[in-house]
Amino acid sequence: MKHLTVLFAATAAALVAPDQAIKLDEQQPAVSPDLVQTWWDSTVSRSAKIFTKIEKGIEKATSEFDGYSFDGFDGFNSDSNLPPLPLHERKPHRGDKTKTIYELIKSNKYTTKFASLLDNEDFSDIKDLLDSSSHNKTLFVPTDKAFERIPHHGDKPPPKEFVLALLKYHIAPGLHTKVDLYHKHTLPSNLSLDTLGSRPQRLRISTGLLFSIRVNVISKIVYGNILAKNGIIHAIDHILIPPPSQEKIISLLPNTFSTFSLGLEKTELSVPDHKGGTLFAPTNSAWRRLGPRANAFLFSHHGLKYLEALLKYHFVVDQTLYSDAFYNSHKDEKAAVEDAEGGKYWHVDLETLLDDKAIAVDVKRWKGWVSIVLNGFTKVIFPDGIASDGVVQVVGKVLIPPHGHHGHAGEDDGKDIEVEELKARLERYVDRDEAGDL
Repeated sequence: MKHLTVLFAATAAALVAPDQAIKLDEQQPAVSPDLVQTWWDSTVSRSAKIFTKIEKGIEKATSEFDGYSFDGFDGFNSDSNLPPLPLHERKPHRGDKTKTIYELIKSNKYTTKFASLLDNEDFSDIKDLLDSSSHNKTLFVPTDKAFERIPHHGDKPPPKEFVLALLKYHIAPGLHTKVDLYHKHTLPSNLSLDTLGSRPQRLRISTGLLFSIRVNVISKIVYGNILAKNGIIHAIDHILIPPPSQEKIISLLPNTFSTFSLGLEKTELSVPDHKGGTLFAPTNSAWRRLGPRANAFLFSHHGLKYLEALLKYHFVVDQTLYSDAFYNSHKDEKAAVEDAEGGKYWHVDLETLLDDKAIAVDVKRWKGWVSIVLNGFTKVIFPDGIASDGVVQVVGKVLIPPHGHHGHAGEDDGKDIEVEELKARLERYVDRDEAGDL
């Protein structure tokens, strides 16, 4: 269920209170993901509850998706229809269409801290953007209470570049009402990162019980559909932080990905420099499905090269596949994005690090529902883990290259597989002189 596919991308935030004097480092020419990464490194000990909540969400999604199915192109089974939004939420009726977004948050007593941050001369471009009527935009504005949830980072102020990136990440081009968000999975923001090839960093949208809508997992829309002359405002209860890298996400969630992390450590797998990418990350329970014999072999000295080949099959570089968008550096990206955002069904073959061996991906959508299936059978159980260098799609089975060049993997792949069969599937990708014999 869609309300269970929550809890991944990120969390509270990293700022000093903007109603105090703020001294900021000089602006950098481009947004550097290193500053965001540094914040995540420093906040781990202060955000343990957040990461625990994320892992519980994935755990719950894992169990719920065992009975998850998609019935054709016209929708899911009759028990899985999203309830319609209440009548009072379907059409924006709040706000003042004679005022700009900036004017509305400036005059509101619940958004004074965010407004005072915009008044800082270092961020005049953001203020001008929210005050301009040339284009519509959507602002997810943190309430003053949201700033009280910020982990303390000592007396050192955040760099100007980091705060600028954070402000951009709260803005999405276009006008998106709650009805629009209710049927979306991701949304492009005004923030672009080098690690995504200067493409827009996306926001993760998820729905929950009682018609609640969350942005990037933790931030809940507490008061939405506030119309302005130049767009719309949704008030949120947590600040949005640009997400960490794929590698950092995996390391922050050991209860879910410790086996995958151990494999990367033992094989010393090096992922080449890339501009975006898709990581199909198997959970610890996915590794257990392989059976004790297969795991014992893969993590033994003789099995490490087979393990390396297996891990490579989970990495796609320069192609970032979200459930409703596709950043593709390999061909006409505009056409690829239109395919991803348009139809109820679309297919793509993603080349992996394993000698360009492809993963066949089928995406089916109906209103607010999405189903992502790999190689004909393996389901993405937790979609759209937003990362600074791409996306993490969580899978409940370890992906094993299918037989032949074009075949699909079997439905029971990833469950108690025999060591000899596993070796046979990976043999062609392994240097036997280095791997040795079992």
